[in-house]
Amino acid sequence: MNDLIGLEYQWGANPDEKPGYCDCFQLFCAVRRRLEMKDHAQQFAWVYEQYEEASFSWRIMKTWLKENCSSTIETSNGDVGMFIKRPALATVANGRIYCIAPRGRSVSMISSKDTLSSINWFRPR
Repeated sequence: MNDLIGLEYQWGANPDEKPGYCDCFQLFCAVRRRLEMKDHAQQFAWVYEQYEEASFSWRIMKTWLKENCSSTIETSNGDVGMFIKRPALATVANGRIYCIAPRGRSVSMISSKDTLSSINWFRPR
């Protein structure tokens, strides 16, 4: 998972296809692939075909999460969350949370009670 830290944010970039870049949904997919879990990339591909970053609404992401995931409080590997105070996703893996930091780079942080409480968590189906 260390190769997923420090990636530069770029709308629609898959770090397995364009090393060094990702967005928060593609980071979610990459983490799940490394955990050998379904990555959901194909289910979300239409977003990149129909929208550009400037026209994308986070309501679309909320709808996708509600349709493809179950809300959860207890997190486990592969769970995805939407930050409460900013439009970004986070993913859980091996006791850590992977996300794009406000300064535009992917980070990994320890999954602490404070961090977990700032995110609405979902378990993909």
